[in-house]
Amino acid sequence: MEQPAILNINRTDAKYQFRLDLPDGQVLAGQELSVELSPEQNDRLRRMLQAMAQATRSVGTLDGKRQTARTAAVSDTHMALGRFLFDTLIPPVLHDALRSLNGALLLTTNTPDIPWEIMFDSTQSPRPGKYLCQTVSVARLPQAVRDRSYRPGLQDRVNRAHKFSKRDAQALSILFLVNPTGEFVSAEEEVASLCTSLPEAIARLILYRQQANQLEMRMRLNAENPLIVHYAGPLPSFMGLKPVLPLAGNSRLDASAVEQLFLALPRSPLVFLSFYEDERILRSTGSAAAQLERDEIVEQLAATLLQAGAGAVVVPRWPANPLRMRECMALFYQDIADGVTLGDALRRARSYMAQHYTDDTAWMTFVLYGDPTQRLVTGSLAGKERPVEPQFDDLDDSQLMPPFFASSHTPDRRFLKAVLELALTEARRMHKDYLGTPHLFIALTKLDGGCTQDALRTLGFSPKQVRDVIRLALGSGKASIDTPILPTRRCKEILQTAERNAASAGSSLVDERAIAQAVLSEGDGVTHELLTKLGINPSQLMELISQSNAHALLELVPSASAGGPEIGADDLPGVLAPEGAPKGGNSVLERLGRDLTRQASQEQLTPLIGREKEMRLLMQTLMLKDRNNPILIGDSGVGKTTIVYGLAQRIIEGKVPPELKGKRLIELSASSLVAGTKYRGEFEERLLKVLEEAEGSGNIILFIDEMHLLIGTGRAADGSIDAAGILKPALAGGRLRCIGATTPQEYRLIEKDAAMERRLRPILVEEPSPDEALAILKGMRSLYEEHHHATITDDALQAAVNLSVQYLPNLRLPDKACSVLDEACSQARISWMEHAEEAEQEEEQENVDNRPTPVITPPLIAEVISHRTGIPVRAPGREERDRLLGLETRLKARVIGQEEAVKRVSQAIQVARAGLKPRNRPVGVFLFVGPTGVGKTELARALAAELFGSDDYLIRVDMSEYMEKHAVSRMIGAPPGYVGYDQEGQLTGKLRRRPHCVVLLDELEKAHPEVFDLFLQVFDAGRLTDAQGHTVDAQHAIWIMTSNLGTEMLGRSVPGGFRAYTRENEKQMQREQIMERVRQAFRPEFLNRIDDIVQFYPLDRDQAHTITRLQLHELAGRLLEQGMTLNVEDSAVDLLCKEGFSTTQGARPLRRVIERMLTVPLSLRILLADVPQHCEVRVSAVNGKLNIDLRDTSTIMSSPEHTPSVPDEIPLDAELTS
Repeated sequence: MEQPAILNINRTDAKYQFRLDLPDGQVLAGQELSVELSPEQNDRLRRMLQAMAQATRSVGTLDGKRQTARTAAVSDTHMALGRFLFDTLIPPVLHDALRSLNGALLLTTNTPDIPWEIMFDSTQSPRPGKYLCQTVSVARLPQAVRDRSYRPGLQDRVNRAHKFSKRDAQALSILFLVNPTGEFVSAEEEVASLCTSLPEAIARLILYRQQANQLEMRMRLNAENPLIVHYAGPLPSFMGLKPVLPLAGNSRLDASAVEQLFLALPRSPLVFLSFYEDERILRSTGSAAAQLERDEIVEQLAATLLQAGAGAVVVPRWPANPLRMRECMALFYQDIADGVTLGDALRRARSYMAQHYTDDTAWMTFVLYGDPTQRLVTGSLAGKERPVEPQFDDLDDSQLMPPFFASSHTPDRRFLKAVLELALTEARRMHKDYLGTPHLFIALTKLDGGCTQDALRTLGFSPKQVRDVIRLALGSGKASIDTPILPTRRCKEILQTAERNAASAGSSLVDERAIAQAVLSEGDGVTHELLTKLGINPSQLMELISQSNAHALLELVPSASAGGPEIGADDLPGVLAPEGAPKGGNSVLERLGRDLTRQASQEQLTPLIGREKEMRLLMQTLMLKDRNNPILIGDSGVGKTTIVYGLAQRIIEGKVPPELKGKRLIELSASSLVAGTKYRGEFEERLLKVLEEAEGSGNIILFIDEMHLLIGTGRAADGSIDAAGILKPALAGGRLRCIGATTPQEYRLIEKDAAMERRLRPILVEEPSPDEALAILKGMRSLYEEHHHATITDDALQAAVNLSVQYLPNLRLPDKACSVLDEACSQARISWMEHAEEAEQEEEQENVDNRPTPVITPPLIAEVISHRTGIPVRAPGREERDRLLGLETRLKARVIGQEEAVKRVSQAIQVARAGLKPRNRPVGVFLFVGPTGVGKTELARALAAELFGSDDYLIRVDMSEYMEKHAVSRMIGAPPGYVGYDQEGQLTGKLRRRPHCVVLLDELEKAHPEVFDLFLQVFDAGRLTDAQGHTVDAQHAIWIMTSNLGTEMLGRSVPGGFRAYTRENEKQMQREQIMERVRQAFRPEFLNRIDDIVQFYPLDRDQAHTITRLQLHELAGRLLEQGMTLNVEDSAVDLLCKEGFSTTQGARPLRRVIERMLTVPLSLRILLADVPQHCEVRVSAVNGKLNIDLRDTSTIMSSPEHTPSVPDEIPLDAELTS
């Protein structure tokens, strides 16, 4: 599409700066395009603008000679103003360029009061001295819009990321909002005469006076998708700093409301604004200042509408001759219907009016804001129908109004149906078997913000008080909850009267006011009598309702199903259905069930991808003569319900065997069957009605999700029959087809009922493989992209499957992968919107609009998994590989002196993470053997921190607590019949919540031998079953067992007195001794399931020094948080190592020695002394004791000779004294 030329005019005081951007990329700008008016020229321009405004306002309001003289003055002023603009304001450099334009011109200027358009209005100049261009269509673009979000040259600018299917409009439709405040009859006359001149092929949707409210506007926009919204009403008002359009019912049309209204439209509509002002205001606002203020308001409103989603805005600058304005609008709309661009359509209409009506300049008032190259209609109506040019001079405006606004639409009963739902619920609660006018009136009093409530309060009555009196007078009936409710004859008549009331008011919507007037108009009904006894005059109440401005919104009508079963208004025979239409009856299935085939026809169900085997078995079972009741058995999340949805979709598409074509698939839930049944027998009666209706129809297949819930449902304490017992006879004979769904654990409840289990045919639904899950995600990708307005890469789909399999083992594919992908899309969309808001605040909206939609990548999937599990998950890549390769180095920095043990553990973890370990086995199973205090537990803790990000992922089990045989129940839960059966086991519970962890079985040899049998299935198959039958996934855990077996022989001398063995020979002998003890303590089947038995060796003095410094480093970190530094001399380290290290006890006493000799004395010094903010703690060894100095930057706070000696040990009950 050809881009328009852009003329930018910026005014600063009396100086005008011009810039012209031509479509070929040429730019005319610079100092020579700057014009500064002299005070005389500026004053002359102001006078001409004021004269133009005053003269144009008066055209059409004068008679005879005065009007002729005034129109001549207007024409002269127009010509003078046009010549002045072109000759004086437009720089001569631009004259040739503007004359040579033959396309569209877009004006961006801060001079809304100057009618630049008159330079481009005519194809002929009536006088010499041409200044008019000939073939240029002109539009304006407010600077606020240009600087932020609008892009000229885009035909279909607002896509809203809804991904509507592209369609080219072939016909024009216009939504008219006429005189919403009821102040200007002239607006009604204008629209009436305008519509009579339009071709019949142009659809006209008219909202008149009270109909012109935001609710009705929303419904019409959603239902009809008009291409033009024509507003004929008062000037905009202000809400804060933003202009808003007044609508009926005290509602307003602000920017946010416009954005919501236009959001669902496939194309951005043109908004045509035709404003009306009081005649006294017209006479008092003819000054240039008043006109400037009005122009600024109009331009601000146009900017607001464009930013909120309007494709373009047309607005008259002055309220001129109404007759000529209507003709100009009619020509404009006819050209748009013929496929002409907006700019050309307005130019042609203005040109026609300028040539044919030289005495009237009403055509001058129209200004187009937006892209002039847009087309609302492709194709032409010219060959179909083109009316004769309208002859407005012969029309009598007074005769146009009444017949035109009579509603030609069928009644809109949405509000009526909502009121009926409330009335039906009220009748059901009162146990009535009929629906009468009192129930309708009670429903009207429940409409918050409605005219009925408003009128009652005006009379001094509370709506709740009136409802309670009517309920008390009617009393309670004896009908059961499933008894059909039939409307009374008077009720039917009143509902028909309500529709007539709405039609006579010119409304297609049967609203609250129409219903209330119909109810109150009955002179001898029950409602009339009850209100009279209450002291309310029905006639006065009806009058107040007619005069009330209150308006109940359809969205705010309370749910009719609250507190009771759903009762559809369509269930009332003969009420809402026209004559000859099928009656809805009182279908129990419609009320209690969900028609899946209907939803499938409306594309509301999740599509099924794959599962051909299960679908074939499902259809095969349904076609059986007997036992044709399949039950889908599978874990939660494997797609059982989606398979049933797929069957509904195949039925709609006809891709099923002939026996299943035309069937209706209806979903029932146990909760809907039970809801509202409080009396004995009601549940059984409801279920029997469901079965009777399903069997009688012959084409219904029931689907009952969570079918195990039927076992015991409805059974009372006296042993009455349950839902399953009622269902068995229907399932046995093949008269009823029923599909069930449940999980393997809950299917055991059905298996206990042998008769029920015999009538069902199980179909196992296994979890799909990762490849199958990936295919499912690819098939659903478009749904997620459309919903979240995002782009999903193939790598993200693969990562969603792989990472969910690895880190969410307790959930099932494809549900867990879909859930992760859905959450990632949502997170990306929120981040994208936040960045857009930040860019908007920084006035970078151009960058925001050009940004692509969010892209879902593997790192984002990994981030979602991390949030769910708390584990620092990284997407597969170089960073993850480098982290695993550096695992050994990082562990060695934390675990000192056990290089062989660290190496063997690191290698085992690397093999598992590389995917070379047998599937379904744990990541690693290790037995750490060695003396105490050498780092066995520390290595397990370090492994948890390195792999999972925190020591919290270490599950420590003290095996000394399981010395008794029966203690195993504490680990996996008590067996049935024992105390604590309903509580989960200590190990299985923790493992279920954190499947990715390090499990430390400490002091393994101290447990009872039969406890070891529990871990055989864990180490071999990677799973653990608790006492309740739940299987816990253990294949993602690292299992570490510690033992001190054989370490008591490490300090013994070598036999024969030989000490000539090398270090390696000594280690080999120690290992053989320890392995012998391990084989004596554990059975072979247990040892064979261990990946590696890792030996830890005693520490030497150098390694103890390193460990001492590591623990001092931890203390230094805690001191640093308080602003103090720690400096420990080598002599102090030697002393601490000497006191805390033992070859038999290892490094474990070191922590206690540091605590006793350093931490406790240091804490006393900190508490007793006035420690400066920045302090150095210097520790040294003097005469076998630690000396602690606290130093600031200039003075030593304490010296050795002034420091009291610190005792080797401080009693726990010692008091702190100064």
